[in-house]
Amino acid sequence: MDRDGQAVMEIAMTNDPYAWWRAALAGEHPPIHDGDASPGFYRRRTHRGGPFEPVAIWIDGELGMFCMAGFDGATRQEDAAAIWTFCAQNPITEEAYRTAYDTGRWPDVDEAIRPPPAGHNAPPEDEAETIREQIEAASASVEKYTTIADDEHAAAAQSLRARLNELAGDAEKKRVAEKAPHLDASKAVDAKWQPIVKAGKAGAETIRKALGAYETAKARAAAEAQRKADEARRKAEEEAAKAAEPNSGHAMEVSTVHVPEPEPPPPVQTTIKGGYGRAASVRVKKRVTVTDQDAAYQSLKTHPELVALIAKLAQRGVDAGHEIGGVSVEEVREVA
Repeated sequence: MDRDGQAVMEIAMTNDPYAWWRAALAGEHPPIHDGDASPGFYRRRTHRGGPFEPVAIWIDGELGMFCMAGFDGATRQEDAAAIWTFCAQNPITEEAYRTAYDTGRWPDVDEAIRPPPAGHNAPPEDEAETIREQIEAASASVEKYTTIADDEHAAAAQSLRARLNELAGDAEKKRVAEKAPHLDASKAVDAKWQPIVKAGKAGAETIRKALGAYETAKARAAAEAQRKADEARRKAEEEAAKAAEPNSGHAMEVSTVHVPEPEPPPPVQTTIKGGYGRAASVRVKKRVTVTDQDAAYQSLKTHPELVALIAKLAQRGVDAGHEIGGVSVEEVREVA
C-alpha cells in the first residue's frame, strides 16, 4: 500500500469525520481527492490572487455534507464537493475561522489590508491617486514589522508585504500601459533619425582616431628629437669639460669647442583647426598597460572599487559552489 493509501486508512480507522482536517492542520499532508470533501475549517480565495474567505464544511445527519463560505452577513451555502479542491490545501483552526467570520479579518493578515468594498470593480476617476493612497495606508503599518517576533507576526508581515507588492505591481502595469503610446512614438522617431546620426558619428569617429594617432606619432617624434639633442649637448659638454682640465694638452683649444644648442621643441598643439566648422581640442591622456599584475594589485588592493569587485566575485563563486580562499561564509535566510 502506498503512502497516500496508508494515510487514508489511518484516518478512516479513527471514525472521526474531522480526522482528515486535523491531519492537514498538523501538516501531515493527507491526500486530496476531487469531490471527496472532508469536514473541517478552511479558507479559499474569492478569485485568483484575491483575499481569502472562511469556509466551514460539516455533515448534517442524513441530509449530506454542507459548506458555508464568506463573512458574517455575506455568507452562502455551497456544494462542498464542488469547492473542495479550492480550499483543501488551506486548513485553518476553528478559532481562526470564527475570528474571520465574525470580524472579517484574519489573524495572520495585517489590519491595513481590508477586503475591497462592494462595487470596487468600477474604475476610479484617478487611478494613480487611488493606488498612491492605498500604498500610503498600507505603508503606515510597515514599522510594526521592522523586527519579526514570531511565526504569527511573520505571517502578518508577509501579508502586508504581499499587498504592497501587489499595489506596486498594479501601479507598474498602469505606468507601462500609459507610457506605451509615447514610447511607441519615441521608438518611431528613433528609427527614423538614429541610423542617420550613427552614420555621421561613425565617420567622425574614424577621423578622430586617425587624428589622435597622428598627434601621438608627432609628439613621440618631437620627444625623440629632444632626447637626441639633449644627448648631443651632454656629450659636447663632457668633451668641453675634458678639454678644460689642466695638463690635458688642449687647454688652449677650449674656445674652439662648440657646444650645440638644441633646437627648440615644436609648440604644443592644443587645437586642430580646419577650414570648416569647429576646431578640435588635443588633450594628453595617459594610457595604462598592466605589466606586473601582482605589483599593480599591491598598489590598488585597498581601493574601494577593487574591494567591492573582489567581494562580488567571491559571492558569485560561493553561489556557484566553489571554495574561495580568504573569505568567511555564513548561511542566512533571504525571503523571495
